[in-house]
Amino acid sequence: MGSQNIVSHWHIKIIGICEARLQRMLSNEEREFVRRRGAFVALEMIEDSVSTVPTAELVRYLNSEIDN
Repeated sequence: MGSQNIVSHWHIKIIGICEARLQRMLSNEEREFVRRRGAFVALEMIEDSVSTVPTAELVRYLNSEIDN
C-alpha cells in the first residue's frame, strides 16, 4: 500500500471517529479540515485529539479554520 493510500484510509478513519462521536455526518468544511492534512505526524495528532476531546471541543476543533 502506497503512502497516499495510507493517508486516504487514515482520513476515512478519522472522519469515522468524528462522526461516531458527534452522532452526525461531518459538514464539507469539517471533512476538509481533516483531508487537508497529509503528514503522518499530523494525522496521528488529529486522530489522538478527535478520540479524546469532549464533543463540544471537537466541533470547535473541526471548525477552527473556518472564517467567520
